[in-house]
Amino acid sequence: MGACQAFGSGSNPGECIIIYDIMSKNKQLIKDKVHYLVDFAVSEFNSDKPNPYVYDYVKLSFKLAKTINYRVPKEIHRKVCKKCNSIRNIENTKIRTERRKVNGIYRKYIKINCLSCGNIKKIAI
Repeated sequence: MGACQAFGSGSNPGECIIIYDIMSKNKQLIKDKVHYLVDFAVSEFNSDKPNPYVYDYVKLSFKLAKTINYRVPKEIHRKVCKKCNSIRNIENTKIRTERRKVNGIYRKYIKINCLSCGNIKKIAI
């Protein structure tokens, strides 16, 4: 079974190219939507009136990224707690630097604690 037959079209190679172009455009739209949802959630979280749907926006954006096998960039992962989907800010996070000995070499880490759920994220420097 060819690639075009898997999508239900005939054996015309022109149709295959069109199908792949549509899929790539849809992937780009979903990537843009992931970035938009996270940015919107951050702006709503920092606004005067708290929005109760902020966590749902973040959860939806990660679910959309998962559907197209899109690896979410580091800057988004550092803004959001993976466990409870809360937006990180000064009030709900604790940031520390740590020095550990790994295989005889001292390494520096940034340790980010989420005060909402207790999750810990370590970032190597």
